[in-house]
Amino acid sequence: MCGIAGSFNSKGNINIDKIIGSTEMITYRGPDDFGYLFLRNDFGVEDYNRNTFGNRKTNANYKGAFGFRRLSIIDLSESGHQPMCDISRKYWIEFNGEIYNYLEIRKELEDKGYKFRSKSDTEVILYSYIEWGDDCVLRFNGMWSFCILDLNKRLLFCSVDRFGIKPFYYYSDGTDFFFGSEVKQVLLMMNCERNINQKVLFDYLIAESYGNETEETFIESVKKILPGHNLIIDISGSQFRIKDNLYWELKVNEDYFRLNDEKYISDKIKELFFDSVRIRLRSDVEIGTCLSGGPDSSGIVCTIHELTDSRQKLFTILSGNGKNNELDYALDVVKKVGGEHYTKYVDEANFYNEMKDLIWHNDEPLLKASMYGGYQVYKLASEAGLKVVMDGQGLDEYAGGYFSMPFPEYLNYLTRNKKRGLLKSQLNFSGDVGGYSPMQLFIAQHKYTMKKRLHDILGNDFRVKLKNSAKGWFEKDFIFENISKSQLYKKVKYEEKYLDRDDIKSKDYKLFKYTNLPGILRQVDRNSMAFSVEARVPFLDYRLVEFIFSIPSEYIIRNNFTKYSYRQSMRGIVPDRILNRTDKIGFYIDEFELLRKSKDVVKKVIEELKTDNGIVKKEFILKSLDKLLSDRNEYDSKLWRIFNFIIWQQLFQIT
Repeated sequence: MCGIAGSFNSKGNINIDKIIGSTEMITYRGPDDFGYLFLRNDFGVEDYNRNTFGNRKTNANYKGAFGFRRLSIIDLSESGHQPMCDISRKYWIEFNGEIYNYLEIRKELEDKGYKFRSKSDTEVILYSYIEWGDDCVLRFNGMWSFCILDLNKRLLFCSVDRFGIKPFYYYSDGTDFFFGSEVKQVLLMMNCERNINQKVLFDYLIAESYGNETEETFIESVKKILPGHNLIIDISGSQFRIKDNLYWELKVNEDYFRLNDEKYISDKIKELFFDSVRIRLRSDVEIGTCLSGGPDSSGIVCTIHELTDSRQKLFTILSGNGKNNELDYALDVVKKVGGEHYTKYVDEANFYNEMKDLIWHNDEPLLKASMYGGYQVYKLASEAGLKVVMDGQGLDEYAGGYFSMPFPEYLNYLTRNKKRGLLKSQLNFSGDVGGYSPMQLFIAQHKYTMKKRLHDILGNDFRVKLKNSAKGWFEKDFIFENISKSQLYKKVKYEEKYLDRDDIKSKDYKLFKYTNLPGILRQVDRNSMAFSVEARVPFLDYRLVEFIFSIPSEYIIRNNFTKYSYRQSMRGIVPDRILNRTDKIGFYIDEFELLRKSKDVVKKVIEELKTDNGIVKKEFILKSLDKLLSDRNEYDSKLWRIFNFIIWQQLFQIT
């Protein structure tokens, strides 16, 4: 896990100070080592490590450069230093992430005659590219963003893992190509104005989105490589040419979709999940685990317990009392595995003091105050001396985690697909256990169906709601110029016929690919790396994702449980009290109380906004502030997002 940076100029005149600055500004991503590569105009290479960097040429012109910061996890020796080259010095790589199946790939390459000089997964990537070219990424199981300089073909081969766990941001205008692990690095290298991407900002401020549904970012000229994509940049000519290739996409596997053996499905999930955790335990440093008390993180903890004899370090962040405090459930898991448990209660009063740091590390305004919980759990792990933790993100987005009783989407799926026996048993179960009458279930299903049909027919309903909610808060021009461009309004077209007839799968697809998971993973990367901690997410092993996403939805939701088959696969491993939970909630911070207690600060921040900013109606917000923060029923979360937006704009000097 590391930080990467790159600067290339077709005229052969990069700014050396800026590539160094963009590398040094992310020291927290890689405090253990650093290195640089400089590409001369004759395509010769100079490389420097921490011992030789002081002897570099200071008055030379270069066509390109790599800057690298290392967090040493696998092969802690100097052999793992980056940028790394092959023996011919024709291929160079800088890499952020982990390839968990690197040992298996290494063995295959050794059988083909390759000789390795290190024990790192970085060298495995490099030789995989030499052997298999662009298709090498299809062999990798892990998380990655990397750039390979191929001097034979005079190109850059850049790639991001299937789910975008590790980020790659870039700027390109044909003459310059800049990239980095974080947006702020690219901003430092850019020679153009830092303009707000109003489409993305609109979706964040008004539609309550993470704002990251496409390759665009909050900055107009900065883009990101999308999950499952490679970027190939031809650097041979006077103008750089870029080609974007999709190499992987989430699809339904028809063989899995036809399965109807419940035991086989749960056994297969257990097999895939255990193997995912097993290979993610590969490390030359100690690994800890984040534990919330829900079935997902508990599954990771208990699986590690089954696989190893080591005493785990477990980290739990808590807030509030009663239903907002899940310590009791976490302690059940700690008792079962005998782990060393670290806990911390988050004091909301301290949140604002760290808010600027949190926004700085995330490169964007915060969607929810709850993001602070992830920030604190990685801080707790770092304070315990760990550099790697397992975390439980991902399963909710492809295994029905966002559905709730009485599951009208599921009833609709069973009805549309003529699964009468399952429909009857589900209705009976919802009545007996959930306490729903037949009439209540009938109304819930048909209300959902009618609402869905009306939305499909009318179409503009979403726009109308956005427009009405934005009135008074935002300038008219900002609303009307961006409402038709909203990425959330775009309908997702499914190639697979199964998704058209399955509301569970189609909603999960959107959550996974567009609305939730990309933003969540960005938080995981930024919040963990802020404390030099690598976060591994075993639920995002592509084999497990493809299998669970493809199985019929009656194995996703059953008997009023979401993630049904996963829960069944963990029986006897995770305490039943955890697996039987239907009341799991995420980490929670009360935004209303946070802003209410800091009303003077909120007012001061809003007052600093220009009256003619063209986005927010400053006077309206100031006049409404007392009312919004005096009564919870009057509060609107747009105030939180506007507050964050202003701080972000000031921090990054965006116009």
